[in-house]
Amino acid sequence: MTVNITQLLFKMNFAFEDELYVHKHTKIPLTVYWNEEKDEMVLLDQLKLPYEMTHWSTTDYKVGAIQGIKEMRIRGSQALGVCAAYCMVLAAKQFQSTGREMIKNMEDAAKFVKSSRPTAAPLFWAVDLTMHAAIKAFDITADVNSVVNAVKETADYILASDLILGNYLREEGMKYLEDGDVIMTHCNGGSLSSTYGGHALGMLEEAYTKGVDLTVVSKETRPRSQGYRLTTWELNRAGVPVVIITDNMITQAFKRFKVNKIILGVDRVGSDGGVANKIGSSDIARIARFYDDVHFYYATSYSTIDLETPGSDITIEERSIDEMSEPYKLDAQEKKRKGILSQNALDEWPPSETIVSKPEKGKFVLYNPAFDITPANLIDLIITDIGAFSPEQIRTLTPSIIENEVKRRLEETELALPEHIRFYL
Repeated sequence: MTVNITQLLFKMNFAFEDELYVHKHTKIPLTVYWNEEKDEMVLLDQLKLPYEMTHWSTTDYKVGAIQGIKEMRIRGSQALGVCAAYCMVLAAKQFQSTGREMIKNMEDAAKFVKSSRPTAAPLFWAVDLTMHAAIKAFDITADVNSVVNAVKETADYILASDLILGNYLREEGMKYLEDGDVIMTHCNGGSLSSTYGGHALGMLEEAYTKGVDLTVVSKETRPRSQGYRLTTWELNRAGVPVVIITDNMITQAFKRFKVNKIILGVDRVGSDGGVANKIGSSDIARIARFYDDVHFYYATSYSTIDLETPGSDITIEERSIDEMSEPYKLDAQEKKRKGILSQNALDEWPPSETIVSKPEKGKFVLYNPAFDITPANLIDLIITDIGAFSPEQIRTLTPSIIENEVKRRLEETELALPEHIRFYL
């Protein structure tokens, strides 16, 4: 039976408010869904957070990939996977009129969507899954309508499975939470980086709404400040007490607030148990090693586990240097407006003509990697929706072990696997 996303959301205590599904208890919105009436993909527009909670929508897969994924209206591994799947639904609908060229056009679309963010494993996984469904449907029926239906059914399954497995992740994570915990986190590994309630923050938000007394120390996370803008916003929606610190306050925060746990989200878990996550994650892990009473955990979906690529081989995305320099352009503009600077003063720092790609005399290099790798030996535990594992145990996982655990959990909720991917997973 095809999953009914609307029924599932209402069953999970979501209400529909101003074009967004919002959870009744935590007050946190769903990050992505498909609007059946308008035939469009809808995202929570995270570029407008924390100042405004509103939606963004599109009917074009390229717009979804660029303005949605690359420009980070949606971000975080699981959320990117679901968004990518619905981008492929948009592609299927756009190429529905191309007949026998439809699959080739969709394969080109798949490459385009994958190129939008090269690190998040669920994005690649979701695109491959929807393409498999498309090819299988076309091989069986040679009918373009069947292809569209198969891709849409697969995308809905990916969304539903993430929502359901998110429950398992939160249940698993709450086993490691106690009254009085002071937990440091970094970037935004939570509801906003999943469809809902995933990664590190989902378990903290649910635990708090169920009465666990905890406090979260949120790092600002330059240069995009997701910790300051997004993590604090979603934690505050659920009522969780939050301390905000800048990125260079780790040790002092340990001392001042008695941090006893670190829980971060994940972009990709390597086959060796190393983890790729937002730049600065490994810094916290290295500092935590000097404290016997501080535990370092990652929390994530099984779909971020890459059994083929060790952590050291994961591609590290480098993002635009504008993310680093833009605040200083705005600073110069504001000081000119206030008369602190003359109108002849520089408009930016460093001047754009002095920025180069390799170090040289009198020039500047701006280096902006999106992620770093935390080595396995610095990680105490990786909490997932199929159980909690040490990095050593990650190395023993196989596709069949993961597949069986996922299927067992989904079967408990009677979520049916779409026919066109039944022998792919």
